[in-house]
Amino acid sequence: MNEAIQQMKVSLEVEIIGDIRLIREAGVEMMPAMAMEGKILHQGRTPNVQEAIAILEKALAEAASGT
Repeated sequence: MNEAIQQMKVSLEVEIIGDIRLIREAGVEMMPAMAMEGKILHQGRTPNVQEAIAILEKALAEAASGT
């Protein structure tokens, strides 16, 4: 994930959450998972760098447009 953020040249904070209670409260069904602003972006497997970039770009575009 950090590599994808570095390649994108954006400032995002990555937080790794290991507390199963918080993970369940977030609605995550499969680990590992990626979320931003409380919205689950990806779950079930670790995306490669290019997939992570695509996921983050889409999420950032949606956040910027308010959708």
